[in-house]
Formats: sequence, structure tokens, C-alpha cells
Amino acid sequence: MLKNLSSVLKMGKKKYKTGIVLSGGGTRGFAHLGALQALNDNGIFPDIVSGVSAGAIAGSLYCDGKKPNKILNILTEHKIFHYLDLTIPTQGLVEMKGFEKKLKKTLDAQFFEDLEIPLMVFAVDINNAKLVKFDKGDLVTAVRASSSIPVVFPPVKIKDTYYSDGGVIENFPIDPLEDICEEIIGVNVNPIGYQENFSNLFKLAERTFHIFIRTRIIERKDRCSLFIEPKGLDKFGLMDISSANEIYKLGYKETIKVLKENKRIKK
Repeated sequence: MLKNLSSVLKMGKKKYKTGIVLSGGGTRGFAHLGALQALNDNGIFPDIVSGVSAGAIAGSLYCDGKKPNKILNILTEHKIFHYLDLTIPTQGLVEMKGFEKKLKKTLDAQFFEDLEIPLMVFAVDINNAKLVKFDKGDLVTAVRASSSIPVVFPPVKIKDTYYSDGGVIENFPIDPLEDICEEIIGVNVNPIGYQENFSNLFKLAERTFHIFIRTRIIERKDRCSLFIEPKGLDKFGLMDISSANEIYKLGYKETIKVLKENKRIKK
């Protein structure tokens, strides 16, 4: 009897204790770093990361073994986002090749298999209109594909297929973690608050996109052990690089609040 019970318990044990989902959100993704730092400061370290777009960038650097506050310095002091170059608008307004080269130099790992923490990132296969998971092979190319916002950045060609930002289909990739993690922490950096004025077409398009993806995230938040959605991020645009430190602090502050509410603060 005891032997059978032990077998059942063993079969029910999941591969990872803690998984974390990092949503897309442009430079609002700096809040992911604040959230990760607050979690780490309280003894919570994810064993696997699932990220898309901005979450893929933050996730790749974190899974590479870099501390969240150090990643903030890397992305701001080293001006890694300044390696985005304006192009003639054929498939995108901004070219990411300079960014890709800088990210490759910044990362110790060049392949998913070399990361200290397992990472999954997601991009849209434009040719076949489907979401694709990357967790093996070339790391930087997959991260670039996952974060190639349509129209803003050109799609990324991998072999014979074109890929763009995975957030277009799934901006909160929790599904792959559910069968393998005992608990899941979700971080969404796209809260929706009241907005009165839309100064240009891009702002209107950005707002519409966030409203579209909001429903899917709300449906998934209850599947998280902890759900973190920093308030105030909706006042920042997708490319608001100059506000990185403020965005980081909002992510840290909200995570501490959620940890206190759930009695997870380290004493």
C-alpha cells in the first residue's frame, strides 16, 4: 500500500518547482527586471522562464546568469537599445541587426542549451500563421524574432520561414509551464487604465493592441500562484527607453506588494 502511494506521489511530482511567465510590452519590459529582483531579494528564484518579446529579452539575460539590477545597467548604461537603426520602410521602420550583434556580445550563452536556467521564447511563424516555441539552438536569433514588433521591426528569417513578435498571438505564454511547474508566477507589463487622448496613429494602434491582448491575459491570471501587474506602466510607450529606471522601480514596488499580500516576504 505504502509502495503504491509512493509511486503515485512520484508520478505526480512536476519537473520544476517554480516557473515564471514574462509578457511582451516593449520597454515596459524593464518592469520584468524589477519584478525578478524583488523575487530574488525574497528568496524566490524561478527554475524555468517562459517569455515573449520584451519578456524574451529580459528572460535571455536573466537565464544567462545575470542579476536583474545588473541587466538594467547593461541595457541602459551600455545603451544596447541605441543599436536600433532607422531603415527605408519596406518591411519595418527600424532595423535590429545592430541590436542583435550587441546582445550576442552581452550574452555568455549563444545557444539555449548553454543557459544556466531553461528558457522558452515564442514567435509567430508568419508564413504558416502559427505560434512557435524556441527552446533549442541559436538563442539570439530566436529572441530577436520573438521581439520583432510588426511594422516597427522587419520580420526575422530563420531558414525559409519569416517570424515576428510572438505577442501578436500569445502575449502571456503560460500554457507550456502548467504541466511541468508546481507553481507559476506571472508578470504582465501591460495594465489597462483610463486614457483620454491619442496624439497619433501609433498611440491609437498601440492602445488597440493592448485592449485586444488584455482579455486573454485576464483569462489566464487565475492560473498563476502569483500574478504581478505593475500599476502605472500604461503611461509609458512601447519605446520609452528614457524611463527605464522608473519602469524598473514600478516592477519592483508592485512585486513587493504582491509578496506581502501573499505572505511571501523573506524575514
